[in-house]
Amino acid sequence: MGAICSRLSSGKGIRSEDVSSSGYYPVYGGNGLRGYTNKSNFRGECVVVGRQGAFCGNVRYFQGEAYMTEHAVVVCADERHSTRYLSYLLSTMSLGQLSGQSAQPGLSVKALSKQIVALPDLGFQNRAVAVLSALDDKIALNNRINDYLAA
Repeated sequence: MGAICSRLSSGKGIRSEDVSSSGYYPVYGGNGLRGYTNKSNFRGECVVVGRQGAFCGNVRYFQGEAYMTEHAVVVCADERHSTRYLSYLLSTMSLGQLSGQSAQPGLSVKALSKQIVALPDLGFQNRAVAVLSALDDKIALNNRINDYLAA
């Protein structure tokens, strides 16, 4: 992993009083969206991997501007690879198994960087992303329709 990433590092700490139910930027931690804040520390596209706690190894794709906390590992593929494809691949790898054996599970950046991944050429990655992301979009639309009908 370390050889194919332009970034593979934890986010930064943020004070709880700086996170609220409103703000300009989403705050992402180990289990996804934690709230909002008025400052950001990331812009672009990345994979967010839960680094600590019960959701250690949880994988999410993100695109935009946000604040990434210390409980998340931010993974960006280099220019030869697709970050979105990498998010799909990492979501199949049961990364939670890499957590240290302690009362509080934790996934180190070092352990993640040592994972061996085989990636096809960028053309294939982009074609696979086109298909998988279209399915993701359809699932999201169906979920919104179901929520609307339930309401």
